[in-house]
Amino acid sequence: MLGVFRALAQLAPALNVVGLIPACENMNDGQALKPGDVVTSMSGQTIEVLNTDAEGRLILCDALAYAKRFNPAAVIDIATLTGACIVALGAVRSGLFSTDEALAQELAQAGDRSQDLCWRLPLDDDYAEGLKSNFADVANVAGRAGGAITAAKFLQRFTEDFPWAHLDIAGTAWKSGLQKGATGRPVGLLLDYLLAHAATGAGQDAVAAAARGQGAHKAARSSATAT
Repeated sequence: MLGVFRALAQLAPALNVVGLIPACENMNDGQALKPGDVVTSMSGQTIEVLNTDAEGRLILCDALAYAKRFNPAAVIDIATLTGACIVALGAVRSGLFSTDEALAQELAQAGDRSQDLCWRLPLDDDYAEGLKSNFADVANVAGRAGGAITAAKFLQRFTEDFPWAHLDIAGTAWKSGLQKGATGRPVGLLLDYLLAHAATGAGQDAVAAAARGQGAHKAARSSATAT
């Protein structure tokens, strides 16, 4: 995400972009989250913590709620959110989820042009059944099946006030083995999308929000960009 903003500073397109980076410690202590805890999000929704390894989404959802104050034309979050997305798409395409058809198409086209590919996955409401809780408004995880989708359904609860897209980059953000290291994705996709808006003038009055949440012990990165 920082790469996107450094490029924007150098290219200086006629576009308003706001970046949000939520971050917190992810270390054990006497007040660490435990399975069964119920926390209250910034939006006021309560969350039952069923899995403490799904911690990045707990700060990413607050970043999405915070983004509302900028009255964004759209919000795009990026996150190394789920191993399930790696199982589904490998390291070739990022997972794309969106509540807005036009936004989804623009991101997919930007990915094709920049060769920073993504693939759209569904957001059917039936996938949210496993997130229901007897003790809170929502649980932070569902079952194993469709894990990338249920994670996106969790985030969707915090995006009702603006067009939203989520890019799960768990499989594309880095490589392992002899070529291990960060890939820089999806900087290319996001820059292509933003510059296309600037070129058409569509982004003149847009405000974007970007968020990254990072769990320290596994570097679970969560970020959001909005235009």
